[in-house]
Amino acid sequence: MLQDLLAYRSFITNMVLRDLKLKYRDSVIGVVWSIFNPLLMLAVYTLAFRYIIRIPLENYLHFLVVGLMPWHFFSASAMASTSSVLGNAALIRQVSFPREVLPVATVLCNFVQLLLTLAVLLPLLVLVSGATVPWTALLFPPLLILHLGFTIGVALILSALTTLYRDVAHLTEVGLLLLFWLTPIVYPVTMAPPELQLLLAISPSGAFALAYQDVLFWGHRPPALLIVTLLLWTAGLCLTGRLVFRSYSQSFAERA
Repeated sequence: MLQDLLAYRSFITNMVLRDLKLKYRDSVIGVVWSIFNPLLMLAVYTLAFRYIIRIPLENYLHFLVVGLMPWHFFSASAMASTSSVLGNAALIRQVSFPREVLPVATVLCNFVQLLLTLAVLLPLLVLVSGATVPWTALLFPPLLILHLGFTIGVALILSALTTLYRDVAHLTEVGLLLLFWLTPIVYPVTMAPPELQLLLAISPSGAFALAYQDVLFWGHRPPALLIVTLLLWTAGLCLTGRLVFRSYSQSFAERA
């Protein structure tokens, strides 16, 4: 699959640029919405959980940024992937290309927005809060790459299944909402009951959230169990996504 994607990298680049242009077409501030929207979410969650519920955590905004931004990337990619094949039905019928390009381009479009948001928010956060950048921030790029691979695996599965069952899109929307509150993003994992903390740590969404917090907030290397969990989930979802997508791709033109 990597060989196919590399061979069609120009095609993927054009699709990513097309999606970005379509998303912000006719808007006044354009791509700035990709920064304004996360800022608004951060403001609301900070008000709710820091000043109303009063979660006892210093530098809560910093904590929230390192967990919420990657989650927003994942949830937006998963939701958009459900229409990545169906929304390009005409292209599938007219042009021959690896169908994996469609969900991958969708994920990369959201990944570009994540990088843009982080490039603005992280330096601003350090400047405003006075937080120091830990040495473990060096682990952030490989963690992002793992998260990208995991998200592509999920996107391949969802995009293929949606061609069979249109309800997958609605189930994904509900599932993401439930998963968000079951993931230690707006609260530290230590606030969860002890019997649930291990379960949260080995779940994919929880493992990525904790890893981001380790390398960007707490300033220590993720434990071995967490690293193994991330590697297994990423490899497993990439392989499963590849198999599921390929098994249904031959009938996309009929179902889309």
